[in-house]
Amino acid sequence: MTTVIEIPNRLNNITKRIIDSQEEFNRKIKSSQIITYSIEYFANCFLDEPKHLKAVHIRLYYFKENQRPEINQYLISWEDIPQTDDETWNNFRIKVDKQLNDFLNEITSHARALEEAAM
Repeated sequence: MTTVIEIPNRLNNITKRIIDSQEEFNRKIKSSQIITYSIEYFANCFLDEPKHLKAVHIRLYYFKENQRPEINQYLISWEDIPQTDDETWNNFRIKVDKQLNDFLNEITSHARALEEAAM
């Protein structure tokens, strides 16, 4: 006899941009039980230069009794931050790094946020 098992889909693979749904993100972050994040850096061939943040990936976990967990993914990246015409690439990277660090500090100060281990 063959048994068929449905494997629950625990992860919503659709990544939403925070900039597109700021109100929804703020509402969901207040109701989530666990928040995890991972960060990306701009690639640089020189090791003596400081790393600059490029993107922050965030997962919000909701655990409901007798139901599958709901996991929503969000992204904020350098593409969401406008670059002015007179701004150099290096200055733009510094601006992106500052804004993403400010965003991370705000998230971690208002909620339990855990950084995911890099692979």
